[in-house]
Amino acid sequence: MFTSQALTTARFFSYSRFMVALGTVVMTAVLAAGCGGDSGSSNNSSTSGNTGSSSANLSLSISPKNISVSATVAQSSAAASFQVSIVGEQPGQQVYLSAKYSSKGIATMSDASGPSPVAINIQFKSPSSLGAGVYTDTVQIYACYDQACTQPLANSPQEVQVQYTVTGSLAKLISLNPPTAVALGNAFTLTVNGSNFTQQSQVMWNSSSRVTAYVSATQLTAQITAADIAAAGSVPVSVTDPVNGTSNSLVFTIQAAPLSLSSISPTNVTVSGTGFMLTVLGTGFTSTSTVMWNGAARPTTLVAGNEIIAQIGAADIAAVGTASVTVSDPNSSVGTTSPQMLTISAASIDAVAFQMNPAHTGDVNFASITFPANPLWSVNVGGTPSYALIVQGKVFLTVSVGSGSSQLVALDQATGATVWGPIAIGGSANAAYDSGKVFVISSPVATAATIEAFDAQSGNRLWSTLLTGQYSFTGGLTAANGFVYAGGAGSGGTLYAVDQTTGAIRWTQQVQNGDNSTPAVTVDGVYVTYPCQTYDFRPATGESVWNGNTGCEGGGGATPVVASQLVYSPNGISGYNGTTYNAETGALIGTYTADSPSAFTAGTGYFLQGGTLRGVSVASNTVEWSFAGDGQLSGSPIAVNQYVFIGSGSGNLYALDGTTGQLAWQVALPAPAVWQFVLPLSGLAAGDGLLVVPAGMKVTAYVISTNP
Repeated sequence: MFTSQALTTARFFSYSRFMVALGTVVMTAVLAAGCGGDSGSSNNSSTSGNTGSSSANLSLSISPKNISVSATVAQSSAAASFQVSIVGEQPGQQVYLSAKYSSKGIATMSDASGPSPVAINIQFKSPSSLGAGVYTDTVQIYACYDQACTQPLANSPQEVQVQYTVTGSLAKLISLNPPTAVALGNAFTLTVNGSNFTQQSQVMWNSSSRVTAYVSATQLTAQITAADIAAAGSVPVSVTDPVNGTSNSLVFTIQAAPLSLSSISPTNVTVSGTGFMLTVLGTGFTSTSTVMWNGAARPTTLVAGNEIIAQIGAADIAAVGTASVTVSDPNSSVGTTSPQMLTISAASIDAVAFQMNPAHTGDVNFASITFPANPLWSVNVGGTPSYALIVQGKVFLTVSVGSGSSQLVALDQATGATVWGPIAIGGSANAAYDSGKVFVISSPVATAATIEAFDAQSGNRLWSTLLTGQYSFTGGLTAANGFVYAGGAGSGGTLYAVDQTTGAIRWTQQVQNGDNSTPAVTVDGVYVTYPCQTYDFRPATGESVWNGNTGCEGGGGATPVVASQLVYSPNGISGYNGTTYNAETGALIGTYTADSPSAFTAGTGYFLQGGTLRGVSVASNTVEWSFAGDGQLSGSPIAVNQYVFIGSGSGNLYALDGTTGQLAWQVALPAPAVWQFVLPLSGLAAGDGLLVVPAGMKVTAYVISTNP
């Protein structure tokens, strides 16, 4: 192989014998690399003998004698070939070939063994290494009777002129803006400065293309995602172009994020509750980072550089007040972050969701309870009312008014008078409350649902968000700790988490199917249930905590209840019969039977089973009492203090002693109640001392506690 730029005499470096196609002349072809000697001699002293002379009348023939090859700087190395033949028939004659060539564009030359004519192959240099230009080389081929080449054949040597044309201008990088970023930062636009860019140029991030915009021949922009800078390190950035090739690389530096704490979830818990997992979000977290609760370390697990979780015990939330949450890391220059505050509140007496609370337990505790002879008020709302939200001195309802449309209305708790509304809502609708806002999901037939936020005091619409990607929404919504959760179906299923302040969809999760399930939410879990599928996701991030699968699938779903650290998961196929799981671990506990979502106090579950209401011990799963009423019990029971309330299709409303099942109170409603467990859901609600019952087109309120 020749590497010299000058035309040099070949050394013999290989031998291959072959026969002339129409004769018996034996010829040895030798191509060489390197330099030395001259056209009449060789640095290789070995020979195969002189078996002839110039009188043999053999001659050298080459075709073609001019070779022209072109390539762009973006292409791979080109190749070409020419043929060498020996003319004349001299049986038994041995012939030697050798060559020398310049290397402006030629990288290597090699022969191919076989009968005459012999193919001589040329491999050119990489176009990107040469750059644009015309590179001319000369190849000389020698044919001799002897290895030392003192007896050349006629017409030996002969020349082949080679022209290699490289077009295009190699793309070049000069600078990046910005040249650095902090790990776990937000997505950003990277500006790439250089030369020889085209409309087809692509910015390569660690050898993977990114969405690129052409600004000019000297500038491109590329979209860098948050995932691209999730970890500290160095990333090579280059530009590739179908005409101008791949540029040089520049290094983009991802700096380690400093230790910081940006948010916690939850931010509010109920006093004397159970222990829970606290999600902590920030930057610069490592395996040595520890969550501090009022300055004391708590068991901490690293999820990612921007997320850790900590186990908070029941003793930590035993008293009303606030807790200071920080993150400490001995290997960080920051040491300990600034705090985030978590509020430990008294138990709520408001009704803010289906079955009164985000976990759908259907229970509330007032300071005292009485049973009135007459309702406080009864109001015709002009359609079929939903369950009630009872909070801020108001009763909030969605009302189905026919033709697939609904209304949102706020009534005064004391009088039943309209405070604001009705506000027209498209499609079937339900509502939930959190932090001064009323959130409404509305679902027209066979299209995406919409979640809207309204100011609870004024009724002013704050934002509206379309839940794209699905077209069947049959479950309600739940709001808690800064998020609104809802599920949809159509193509599989999707669980949505929407920011309460902005209306932005913060995360989504795919689930198997997705009908009819109103999410149950606790401080550290979002639970949805579908046929034989139960899901638990982390509220702030949507990460999967666990998934229970009891071996079937299909359309449908139902609303779960989370109580006493158990998830009551209806299978969504046969009414509300279902499976119980440990809420934290997903461990399978057992099964239960129910016609509807059940209500729970600390030790007792109230299940409507085959039209009979039963009090069941949570600890032993044994029936403590049963009540059949008028034989038409329906809907979901709710529990207030030591009493459980249940309605009837005949229009009766009952209150039973939750310990014994004895009848404590009975009234006749203005109309038979219509209970429904898909959007729009309906049911009893108790909050702020009121019991609110939807029946027919009326909403009736009873005062059951004057000092809630």
